[in-house]
Amino acid sequence: MGTSLPQNFNPKLHSRSRNKTNVNLGEYYSGHKLFGDDFGLDEICEWYGLEENACFEIYDQGKKKMPNNDYLHWSAGYRWALQGRPSLGKVLGLGSGNGEEFRPVRKWIEHLFIAESAEGYFHNDVTTTYVKAQMEGSLSFPDSFFDTQVNFAVLHHIPNVSHVLRELFRTLKSGGICLVKEPITTLGAWHLPRKVGLAPCERGFPRAWLEKEVQRTGFEIVRCTFFEFPPLRHLRDRGGIDTYNSKFWTFVDQLLCTLTNWNYRYHRTHWYEKLAPSYVFLVLRKPKISV
Repeated sequence: MGTSLPQNFNPKLHSRSRNKTNVNLGEYYSGHKLFGDDFGLDEICEWYGLEENACFEIYDQGKKKMPNNDYLHWSAGYRWALQGRPSLGKVLGLGSGNGEEFRPVRKWIEHLFIAESAEGYFHNDVTTTYVKAQMEGSLSFPDSFFDTQVNFAVLHHIPNVSHVLRELFRTLKSGGICLVKEPITTLGAWHLPRKVGLAPCERGFPRAWLEKEVQRTGFEIVRCTFFEFPPLRHLRDRGGIDTYNSKFWTFVDQLLCTLTNWNYRYHRTHWYEKLAPSYVFLVLRKPKISV
């Protein structure tokens, strides 16, 4: 059995984990290990139960506005996925909610399959099929089924990420493209109460861990883009700028992230450590099989 969940993720977990949390969090805060990736089945079940409908409740039932990231998704991901291909073919959207992230490329999708835990999002039609995300992270699709996969800010809601990456690799065709967009910070201190607007168990990825793990799984990293400079994010959240639906602001944000990349820290405890990129966008490819 792996390390217990931090007590602050949910009051129900307090009595079970409070004696273990402080001893074990240091190696995860340092970025040497990914919290949750070594969990046993009981802890995965508990995590899944807390996260299953969390985003649906925050953004849909809670009426929190989902930011429009169309230009970012196109410039950092979709245009590279379409390069040299007439369409995106059969597409998997892992945890894609209502599917709005596919707005820029809907005309290039032959059929969209969305694996989603929150059934409140389900709305099947002739070009879209929803399937219930499985608790243990396995994908209910055959080997080499998808031409393209899209994972936008969903993997950090999952405990056993290395298993899910292996499932993505298994179900992707040779030469297929997998797009991954994820936070590369802890998303706050886990031993303190969660910030308003965060799901119960989400945590970002240590940058080196994520890059190493996708390569160990077998993926090639085609392109890596750092984005979300925290001061610009605060302006966006206050309604000042529409960062990632704007070519200009997306460029400014990525430039600032490039200039401050040297200052990267996974767990940020001082204000000056936050002057660095907080997200990464990876374009991955499954290598073609040599005959």
